[in-house]
Amino acid sequence: MKVSMPMRATAVAAALVLGLAACGGGSDEPEDTPGAAEPTGEPGGEYIAEITEPSFLAPTTNCYESECSAILDMINDPVVSTDFESGELVYDGLAESIEANEDNTVWTVTLKEGRTFHNGEPVDSEAFARAWNYSQNPKNAQATAGFLARIQGAGEGKEMSGLNVVDERTFEVTLNGPFSQFGQMMSYSPAFAPVAQECFDDFKACNEEPIGTGPYTMDGAWQHDQQIAVAKWADYAGDQPATADKVTFQMFTTPTAAFRDFQNGGLDVIQLAPEVYLEAKGQLGDEILEEPTATLTYLGFPLGTEPFDEKLVRQAISLSIDRQLIVDQVLNGQAYPSTDIVTPPIPGSRDDACDYCTYDPERAKELLDEAGFNAEGQTLQFYFNADAGHDQWVEAAARQVQENLGFDYKLQSTEWAQYLELLDAQKFTGPFRLGWSLDYPSPENYLRPIVGTNGDSNYTGYSNQEVDDFIEQGDQAGSTEEAFEFYQQAGDIALEELPIIPMWSGGAAIAFSDEVGDVYFDVGEGEIAFKEISVTQ
Repeated sequence: MKVSMPMRATAVAAALVLGLAACGGGSDEPEDTPGAAEPTGEPGGEYIAEITEPSFLAPTTNCYESECSAILDMINDPVVSTDFESGELVYDGLAESIEANEDNTVWTVTLKEGRTFHNGEPVDSEAFARAWNYSQNPKNAQATAGFLARIQGAGEGKEMSGLNVVDERTFEVTLNGPFSQFGQMMSYSPAFAPVAQECFDDFKACNEEPIGTGPYTMDGAWQHDQQIAVAKWADYAGDQPATADKVTFQMFTTPTAAFRDFQNGGLDVIQLAPEVYLEAKGQLGDEILEEPTATLTYLGFPLGTEPFDEKLVRQAISLSIDRQLIVDQVLNGQAYPSTDIVTPPIPGSRDDACDYCTYDPERAKELLDEAGFNAEGQTLQFYFNADAGHDQWVEAAARQVQENLGFDYKLQSTEWAQYLELLDAQKFTGPFRLGWSLDYPSPENYLRPIVGTNGDSNYTGYSNQEVDDFIEQGDQAGSTEEAFEFYQQAGDIALEELPIIPMWSGGAAIAFSDEVGDVYFDVGEGEIAFKEISVTQ
């Protein structure tokens, strides 16, 4: 859900590898991925990859975007993972078993024996209780607190009545109501990770050098706006892969600067932005790894601000944008125009759900006229995060709105961390761009956080009781097919009212040097499978 839970907001453009999110576990086999390099050698060595400056590293529960998730997925084990094809749980994390009672209201988690944090503290039930209770407490304002909202007593005080420690390795979770996907939800690592007491005692220090449970540890403190390095943990006893001995994530001021460093032999793995894609394609050809992702890019509206409080205006703006033209001419074909809020790889998505996602400038003008709004002399502010490849497509969309409806436009961009602060503070007066990547493969993972009332990524403030009710009925459905019908009814209402306008689902374009191999994009994780990249020895 990277806006997130179960997914997250993504910082990088659609044509890049968007790592917002988190979770879930499913993975494509490297040998099945067109363009993936052949294995290059035994475990060991080190490589350098590009990343945008994360917003947080600790507490992990404050991580609800792709950049921090990419780091935390290296240094934390998940509680459990989800098989992307079957939806079944995979016990490759900290949990030995997760069992529900008959009506899916009480869940018992049994932890694996002998697991520790990097500092030697035990990974026990108390470590989970302190993390989850801290996150759910409204006073702590954690970005992923919504993931815990289903637990009895969440948001009502320091401790949840529905979270009970049974013994060192067992704890019991009582939900407010039935939810068949709670096990899958726990595959979103940042929201459900345990916290070491040492970290809990000093989150500020832990943010600079997090203490995790996974196969990699921090190799020195976070060097802001420069790099984050992680190294293989010698005492790791878990099941997650860790091929290279060391991985350094470097930050750059622009995608072009990052690509120049790649060309000069500095970077080994890079997420290609639209502005460098054609140059990279000309230089590297079929060596670039390209494949679809589950990431959704959309424009949201400030629903309390004129003229965006009028549904007809929102519909008109959506119809005035030629998504396919932008994909072809700006994104170089590395995206797929939206037909639904739920992206195509997700079970339950549809290819004809969005009536206002097609390009129809005449109808757009008719709807604007029907709304009684005159765009002449009006200026729309378009917001997006800088240095992540969004500049060109946002301006292209703004220009189309201008040409077809008559609005003037201004572009407002800022760095990712500041951009999230702007969204949190609701300090935007026009359309804003965001991305969403799945936390687990379910339509619920898109609808609840983006258009559900008080959803974790609902920055528009949209609230519709019918939407909430249909999502709730989907949660309680007796079968997957029945659940999808309810989720789709919720999606139909949101796609009629358009608090957000879906733009496209992403495509991944990854370039990598001949010093590394086993490079592939993990659709379930929503990011490059950094832990599995091997280095030529």
